[in-house]
Amino acid sequence: MTEVLHNAIGTPDGAGSAGTAASASARVANGQALRWTPGPDELRLPSCEEEPVSQNSRQAVVLEESAGSLRLHWRGRRDVFVGADQFIYWNREKPPASPDVFVAFGVAKRHRNSYVVWEEGKPPDFVLEVVSPSSRDQDERVKPNIYAQMGVQEYFWYDPLGKLEPPLAGFELHDGGYTPLAEQMLPGGVAGVRSAVLGLSVCIKPTGADPMDVCLCWYDPAAGEFLPARHEWAEDKRRAEARAAAAEARVAELTATIERMRRG
Repeated sequence: MTEVLHNAIGTPDGAGSAGTAASASARVANGQALRWTPGPDELRLPSCEEEPVSQNSRQAVVLEESAGSLRLHWRGRRDVFVGADQFIYWNREKPPASPDVFVAFGVAKRHRNSYVVWEEGKPPDFVLEVVSPSSRDQDERVKPNIYAQMGVQEYFWYDPLGKLEPPLAGFELHDGGYTPLAEQMLPGGVAGVRSAVLGLSVCIKPTGADPMDVCLCWYDPAAGEFLPARHEWAEDKRRAEARAAAAEARVAELTATIERMRRG
């Protein structure tokens, strides 16, 4: 796959990881002057759909739930993009990275084939890797160097199997390298790591009696609550819609009763 990607990228044309002046389009708060159409390299370069990245089922569940929760959290923002299992092209001379989850602020919320740094004008701000047995060494030793070169401000990993110590860790970029972030205790005795970039804490929350029954979740200190998982949000929405439908039916019934009494 690497050879295919190198051939697609081609030779550098003077643009490094920071991109060109033409690609650094104006960005303003809440997505009023962002790039809403794909750039030529985004359309030309292979995407994860063409060169799929293998995952195990545990990774897939964590990825889908994590990305889903973050997208719901910022559903009202037009200038936040949450990517999952997508290529990030960051240097024309090197193959792309493919983080499990990443967040970029100051870019348009739209569908992307891939995230091309020199066309977006900036790298993602936050990256989360979900560790598997086959990726453990890469996630712990290799990928931090790649994301640091890219300019990603925060790098987090989560190991569902608990083989890494600690299984959840966060790092912030400082002087070209990553320094670890301190663990904190959240309500309910939940362990977490605060992400200043996201304004959220990434945490491991128990889901059962067994110590291994845990899930990755997000805590919003401003709201003082955990973000709902994607399936929880969908269920809450379904219940709210059911309550609204029941209330409308009750109003219609009362209106009909009043009308019959008025006529009688």
